[in-house]
This record gives sequence, C-alpha cells and structure tokens, in this order.
Amino acid sequence: MTLYEYLYSGFGKAEDLNCAEKMLYGANKVYELGINRNDLKLAAGFGGGMAVGITCGILTGGIMAFAKAFIEDRGHEGTLLKEIEAEYINKFNEKMNSINCDYLVEHYRDEEKGCDYLIFEAAKIFDELMEKYKDYRKI
Repeated sequence: MTLYEYLYSGFGKAEDLNCAEKMLYGANKVYELGINRNDLKLAAGFGGGMAVGITCGILTGGIMAFAKAFIEDRGHEGTLLKEIEAEYINKFNEKMNSINCDYLVEHYRDEEKGCDYLIFEAAKIFDELMEKYKDYRKI
C-alpha cells in the first residue's frame, strides 16, 4: 500500500489529525519508519502552516518522514535529504502554485473535504520520491 492509498482510504479523518500529522503518521505506518506514538506528536505544531499560514504542514510533515527514512544521525551528514526535500517542495509548488498554507487553503480547500486534494497530491509525490530513492533509505 502506498501513502496515497492509505490516506485516500480515510486515514486521519476519524483521528482528527492535521495535515502534517496525516503525512507523518501515514508515512510512518506505510513505510515502517519506526517512529513511536509519543514522538509522532512532534508534527502537531506544523498544521495550518505552523498556525500562521506559512509553509504548508503537508510539506513539513512529509519532510519529517523523509528525514527519518534517509538520515542516519543528523542533517549535516550529506546532501541527499536536501535534494529529496527540494524535489518534493518543487514538484508540489509546480502543481499547486504555492507552498504556503494561506494560498493553498484559499484556492484548494473544500468545505466538505478540507485539504484532501492537497494531501493526496502531496502523498503521490512523496510515494514517487520514496520509490526513486529507495536504495538510499537508512530504515
């Protein structure tokens, strides 16, 4: 199962997770990242563009998951994570014309479905990159 499929199946709705939590919790489950339940709470503060409408929590949650998958000890150990992050952000930005929550909510949020469209599109990009870089995973 891909992250897209897992999120599309409804994961995160009943749990009332924000966008960053959906991405991190979902990626943790699908890609077996081994993040414990207590540490997953770190994503809670990134929803709603960190509560001020800036960088979308879909992106920050995904980046946290990439870091867990591709970093052995710390961010400065190489350039791979930065390359993956840049590709993730750039692909999302190309598709949605922004990475900022305020803009994305204004243009894509649906009253009934919330930010599902954005989350699903980001999950597709996330899955694509996990497949592309699978040989470099640390976990």
